[in-house]
This record gives sequence, structure tokens and C-alpha cells, in this order.
Amino acid sequence: MQITRLNIQRVRNLKTVALSELQPFNIFYGQNGSGKTSILEAIHLLATGRSFRTHIPKNYIQHQATDAVVFAQSASEKIGMQKHLSGEQLIKVNGDTVATQGQLAKILPLQHLDPQSTDIIDHGAKPRRQMLDWLMFHVEPAFYQTWQYYSRALKQRNGLLKSQRNISLQSLEPWNIMLSQYGEILHSQRLEIIEQWKIYLAEDLRLLLPDLEIELDYQPGFHVEHGLMQVLSQHHQRDIDRRYTEYGPHRADLRLKTALGDADVVLSRGQKKLLIMALKLSQIAMLHASNKETVVLLDDVTAELDLIAQQRLIVRLSQLGSQVFMTTLDQELVKNHFQDLSISYQLFNVNNGQVRVAVASI
Repeated sequence: MQITRLNIQRVRNLKTVALSELQPFNIFYGQNGSGKTSILEAIHLLATGRSFRTHIPKNYIQHQATDAVVFAQSASEKIGMQKHLSGEQLIKVNGDTVATQGQLAKILPLQHLDPQSTDIIDHGAKPRRQMLDWLMFHVEPAFYQTWQYYSRALKQRNGLLKSQRNISLQSLEPWNIMLSQYGEILHSQRLEIIEQWKIYLAEDLRLLLPDLEIELDYQPGFHVEHGLMQVLSQHHQRDIDRRYTEYGPHRADLRLKTALGDADVVLSRGQKKLLIMALKLSQIAMLHASNKETVVLLDDVTAELDLIAQQRLIVRLSQLGSQVFMTTLDQELVKNHFQDLSISYQLFNVNNGQVRVAVASI
């Protein structure tokens, strides 16, 4: 989805924002605290139902307001979200109310590139698993439903482990059967997509980290050679003791390895940032190959990347047909990049929650 119009109401300090004729690259500049990152946050809220800065709606809904509203339009789609202080939300697609965030996420694939964050590499398996499952959701049509079935069975099984202190293997068997059935499918789906992803990743690594060999080491979360059903049975007492399900695809990880050891140990902070960029760009490339264009949020591009990396990133995003919303403190430097590269952009000034068009270049 290429956003042509964007309306934001009651998100943080933003006054009512109404932007039209948006370009492939949209650059928001202003001082710290002006509201430029809040524009990215609002787009993220629309696409995913949550902020990338906080889990609590009252932290991003404007003071004394009871809700926030974000609306976007493309040539063929109109999508909108109203988020209440309670966390309840109303989602509309082309005027019709839809039940789940997933329906909206399909229309608006979104990647948030934060050059200041190394969480995917440094902060445990969860962010890497989420990164993998974002890709799965958008390129494997059967993944979402399989994941829903698996998650429901997992929730039921964990509920029983918590509520019944010495539950028998027989009592858990129906859930073990469901978990193993859908877990094995999830595992095989992930394996297939990861093999495809490696090809795209190699290309972006050549661009951003040409001197580094990186291996994606998928760890499925259970002993595949034994099968998930057998693993659940063998570790029955352990699950009772811990009161949750320890093995399964929900515990999978995607380790990032170099010839000298794990990326989180071996790489410098600068290399980690470029590796994360390569991982996300390669996912965007995979979607692009299947005719799905990703909206990209890029926060403070000049803060952490050197000039060459900044230019390479802009060129790659342009090649991939992405629509980019980016923030910067140094608009002159970013303008120079786009002029040097002959890429069209629109520049917006953000000042005390008000957004105005500064310049457009085609």
C-alpha cells in the first residue's frame, strides 16, 4: 500500500495532522520533542495496533483526550483505526469494520528501522522470533491460521499446567496432540521460508557488510528428530514443575553466527546495526519479489549511520519500491543525499506538534 493521504488526531503533542500527495520518501525534520517521531508512531499504530515506544495507550493518547485516530488512504484502499484509553480499538477497511488487526496488517506491511537499536541481536530470542514471524505472516499464506491454532492450544495447555498442580499426561493428551500437529506444520513452514530468506539476506549483506559472513542458525524450540509429541510426553514432569510448556515452536530462536562466534558477542555496535538493517531490508526484498510493497519507518537516519551507509540504505529502499517515512535533525544532509541520488522526496517541518510542507522535489 502506497499512502497518498494521512490523517492523525490526538496522538501525543500532534495537532490535527492532514497530509496529502505523499511521496515515496517523506522526510520529517524538527527539534527534539517537536513531534516528528510521533508521526512514525501513529503510522505504526495504524499498521500494528500498538506503539513502538510504549504498550500503554494513555502514554500516546493526547492529554485529556479519550482516544486517538489514524487514517490512511491509497489509490485503492482506505484504512483507519480509533484507539481508546482502555486499549479497545475500532478498525475500518474501506468503510467496513473488521475484527482483527491481522486484516489491516495484511494491507499495510510495515517495517520499523531504528538505527539506534540492537535489540534483535542483543535481547534474547523473542525479538528474533517476532522478526521471523513478521516475514512468515506476509509471505506464507497458511502461516497465520496455523499459528492461531497453535497459540490457542498452547494457551489451554499452559492454563491447565497452572491450575492443576499434578495434572496427568492423559489429561494433557488432547492439547499435546493439537500442539504437536500444528507445531510440526509451523516448523516446516519456517524452515522453507528461512531457506528462501537466506538468499535475499546474502545480497543485502554484500551491500552493507561485504567483509562479513553471517549464518542464520534456526533453532526450532524442540528436538525435531524425536518429534514434538514425544518431546511433550518426555518432559511432562518438567512442565508440571515449571507450570508452562517449555518446548515447541513458541520457544524457537534464530541465532546469528559469524566464523568467529555469535554475532551478539563478536560484532561491534556499528556492525550490529548494519546487520539488523540487512536482515530487515532482505525481508522487504522478499515481499517485493511477491509484489508486496512495505511501508518503512526510519527514525533519525543520520544519528547512528555513517554517510556511506545512509546513502546505501536510501538507494536500497528506493530499489525495493518501499514508501519511506523518515525523521532527521539534519535536513540539509538528508536533502543532499536525495539530490545526489536523484530520488524524489517531500520534506516536512515539524514544530511543536504542527506539520507543514517545507519542500518537494521530484
